[in-house]
Amino acid sequence: MNLWRVERLRLFRTGRWIALASVFLLLGFAEPLVTRYIGQLLGGATGSTYIHVTVTEPHAADAMAAYFGNITTLGTLVTVVVAGLAFSVRSNPPLAALYLTHVPSRIALLVPRLATMAVAATVAAALGGVAAAYETTLLLGAPAAGVTATGVLISCLGAVFAVTITFLASAFLRGQVAAIAVALGAMFVAVPSSSLIPGIRHIGPAAFTALPTALQTGAWNSNDTWATTLTTLLAAACVAGGLWRSTRWQL
Repeated sequence: MNLWRVERLRLFRTGRWIALASVFLLLGFAEPLVTRYIGQLLGGATGSTYIHVTVTEPHAADAMAAYFGNITTLGTLVTVVVAGLAFSVRSNPPLAALYLTHVPSRIALLVPRLATMAVAATVAAALGGVAAAYETTLLLGAPAAGVTATGVLISCLGAVFAVTITFLASAFLRGQVAAIAVALGAMFVAVPSSSLIPGIRHIGPAAFTALPTALQTGAWNSNDTWATTLTTLLAAACVAGGLWRSTRWQL
């Protein structure tokens, strides 16, 4: 049995695909619903004749923005955890010894894991985006097709970016918990902090991860192109760095 098939079976038989797909789909169906009925929900929550909550009429763009905003956090969290479980080859010493002594090269061992996880994250993000667009259409009218498609595509790239960050962390750290913690720190601390650096504030990874939400109220510009390009290059560097580090693993 080749390693590509092994990784596909591992993804499905461990139930990791359920964790990925369920979070994106749940947010995709729930966020438009919450956006549509937020006024009634808040009004019922106050339960007072002296407190009045005024909520502007929601639009399709509001629902899609809410979805994209939430997958940037919850979707990224689940993606990193699932990817960390898949990439931590050395966390189980007996199994690691079996892999590292029977597979011809580290690259041959890791590339199927990386590709399988990247495809799984992409499919989950795409399904979530389609679910959000469908639910939004039912409740608030059809969102702008071009903006929505671009946002879903960027969210898929963002999921792959989180996978590559986790891959790099797992290549340097032996334990699953440590690798996942470092990857989460990178995604939720280091990436947002790049928005504080004047030179890359509008063209760095923080601007890229915010793109799906920002595009709901603004047009694509040259800064967005730079943010996408630089983040893609950073993801490629993470893959290259992880593969390079893996060639220096010791049993």
